[in-house]
Amino acid sequence: MVRCKSSSNLRSIVRSDKIKVPFDGRPGVVYEIKCSCNVSYIGETGNSLFHRFDEQMQNVLTYKNAKRRPNGDPTTGPGRPPTVDPRKAMEKATKVSVVMEHASQCSLDPRPKMNCRESLFHLRRIKEARYIKSNSTSNRDNGVAVGE
Repeated sequence: MVRCKSSSNLRSIVRSDKIKVPFDGRPGVVYEIKCSCNVSYIGETGNSLFHRFDEQMQNVLTYKNAKRRPNGDPTTGPGRPPTVDPRKAMEKATKVSVVMEHASQCSLDPRPKMNCRESLFHLRRIKEARYIKSNSTSNRDNGVAVGE
């Protein structure tokens, strides 16, 4: 069988309409969130690192706003005023993640760091478990069970 393939033309060589996603903006990562007080949390997400970190920080904001409400302080942020009882909102927010739980007790800034990229979910979970096992973290669990 004979295949005919056209040679590349100038347009295809200098083509610039492709959008390159930055390395740290790509989905599927194992990440570490480290606080200035040296407490760290390791997790995995199918989203980008910054998307997941933004979710974590949104939970912190929810907690801090709920904490201000019983004191009569106004909430910060756009939108309607919350209808959930502040104590229930604080309790729910602390159950969401260890990062939120730590941020409610520590005023230092957490910093996200990408440990590795992995697009396949089961491999990402294994890598997360390996990172948790090899580092001292504040994680509630040790990830998936992985044999030596």
